[in-house]
Amino acid sequence: MPVEIVGRDHTGFRLLSPPGLLPPGGRRAGLLAHSFRPQNVGLAMMTFTGWLTAQGGTEARYAPHTSTALAAPPNRTVQALGNGILAKHGVWRAGRDGTGERLRTLAGQQGQRDRQES
Repeated sequence: MPVEIVGRDHTGFRLLSPPGLLPPGGRRAGLLAHSFRPQNVGLAMMTFTGWLTAQGGTEARYAPHTSTALAAPPNRTVQALGNGILAKHGVWRAGRDGTGERLRTLAGQQGQRDRQES
């Protein structure tokens, strides 16, 4: 659900949400924060896991205990080059660990099922 971070201190983030979305009480929760520049060049993303405590209504406290982040440079050429290198690495790794062959086998099995149903 969408929330807005409206403050932070040593206990974590203060969040606001639309009315009626956060039930009162505490629970484990994940939080994804992101920003995009025009045409998705120069995006940034942070992912947290932690404890969410809602007082009811629209306000809550979020105490993160783990986080990870990703940032892409605000340069289209550098971002495209980085994406290409990551894709090439993924293809190489899939070939090396057998994932590519397993996917081809599964696709062939699905194709056989589709032809049988026709």
